[in-house]
Amino acid sequence: MKAKFNQSTLKLAIISSMALGSAALSVYTYAGTATSTMNASVSVAHSCSIDSNPMAFGTYDGNASNAIEAIATIVSTCTSGAATLITMSAGASPGSGLAEAPVRRMTAGAGEYLVYQVYSDVARSTVWGNTAPTGVALTGTGVSQTLTAYGSVPPAQLVAQGVYSDQLSITITY
Repeated sequence: MKAKFNQSTLKLAIISSMALGSAALSVYTYAGTATSTMNASVSVAHSCSIDSNPMAFGTYDGNASNAIEAIATIVSTCTSGAATLITMSAGASPGSGLAEAPVRRMTAGAGEYLVYQVYSDVARSTVWGNTAPTGVALTGTGVSQTLTAYGSVPPAQLVAQGVYSDQLSITITY
């Protein structure tokens, strides 16, 4: 006797076989478990960068009775929490004076000097020097911080005509 196969029964059997086969392949059997701990660490070193723009005084009239003033900005970026000290050299042609309050001079050539000073405060009363007591302390924040340097050229200096300039080194110690 011939068995009669119903198409729907055959389809059901094929789908059931596929589902059972897939389930058998995707079932994992575990014998047990074990765990471990992986530590992750990094050492963050303090780092800083510093940049500045020029201090341009303009035109000086030695006969004037008032000082001429200018400002410049100093931008530092330091790792958050870094304790820093920003100091400023006496310049390329320093005059006599103490390291705490250097006499700064711009020059227009051999023997031609124009005295000026750079301060860390707007009142121009605290000389920005190259020692710890006269430098500017700053704590890093991880973003750029801008400081202002205040310059002044005293009046009544008898100097020859010319273009006077100086170059200061700004150092950040951290």
